[in-house]
Amino acid sequence: MEIAKITTPKDWVYFAKGSANILFKYIGSHDFLKDKLLRIRLAKETAEYISTCELYDFVELKCKPLFADSFIDAQLIVLEQQFLAQLDSRGNKIMTSERYGLLTPNVLNGDYIRHSLSKHCQLYIGTQEPLQQVIFEIKPKWLYDNNQTNYCRTCSLNQLRDHPRHFCPLDLLYEDTINKGLSDLFSPIPDEVLSQLDREKFPVKKLFEAFLRKPDNVFLKLKCYQKTNDPSAELMQLQSSKDVSIDLSLIMTLRDVGVFIKFERYNNESGSQNPKHMGDNIVSMDEYGKFLITCNIYDLDLKSQMKFKYWQSIEVKLGPIYNSSNPNWIPCVKHSD
Repeated sequence: MEIAKITTPKDWVYFAKGSANILFKYIGSHDFLKDKLLRIRLAKETAEYISTCELYDFVELKCKPLFADSFIDAQLIVLEQQFLAQLDSRGNKIMTSERYGLLTPNVLNGDYIRHSLSKHCQLYIGTQEPLQQVIFEIKPKWLYDNNQTNYCRTCSLNQLRDHPRHFCPLDLLYEDTINKGLSDLFSPIPDEVLSQLDREKFPVKKLFEAFLRKPDNVFLKLKCYQKTNDPSAELMQLQSSKDVSIDLSLIMTLRDVGVFIKFERYNNESGSQNPKHMGDNIVSMDEYGKFLITCNIYDLDLKSQMKFKYWQSIEVKLGPIYNSSNPNWIPCVKHSD
């Protein structure tokens, strides 16, 4: 589909950006584009650049079969240089030679109050009264059975980058650490928000626990598909970009995805915009009623083989941290497979 035939750049406003992509939100009147985001590649060095078509094929062939229930469908659309040049990218450089973009649903469509809990965890509280929806956005990063080091890879990297401790993603994987993980996850939420959730009888913490105790939840799936014999050693053994297999590229992709977990009061209209429900679960809570839990996974971007030296450089820096002792950072759970 050629997007310029049904819309103009003025119908799109800046929404967000990552390290490789920029998102634009549709504000026009065309019904087909309502509640949609336009995802466009940012400018990169040619050697590191992966085209939208390559990404689309990778996601459809490699990622979609793994996460069919929580996959966000994307449509490949044709872009024109003139259309790209007229978008307000807020100073971010777009890859103007790219002929394609991706059209995706806006999971955050609607009115929300955003609370940034940490670098990789955001909380969105719906503004509708009474409260109808709460969304967590989490980047779980590396998920694996840590049986050797004091700190997992994600917590070690957060220490390296001087991020304050929030929660360890490994705690979300095991029956005996889920409650601890959730306590840490919820700890930065402002008291007034927790009071609102209690007042509105919206048991989001209990719902989150119910989600995590399902044996097929997205975190356990990510752990399964990220599995290697030795996550760190495998990277350090690479000699050149040619040693980066498609399987390793997939694993590195899955170590950098984001997840939206949406909790909403259940009624006949819940999830009506998405008949597949994409991983939905209807949960009944005594005294609270029924709720719908929807999980969406995003940022399934194929990692360039040229990044292997960067991955190795990070591992070298993390070496002294893995088994260090930080009084401000409790050790991570150790668990044998």
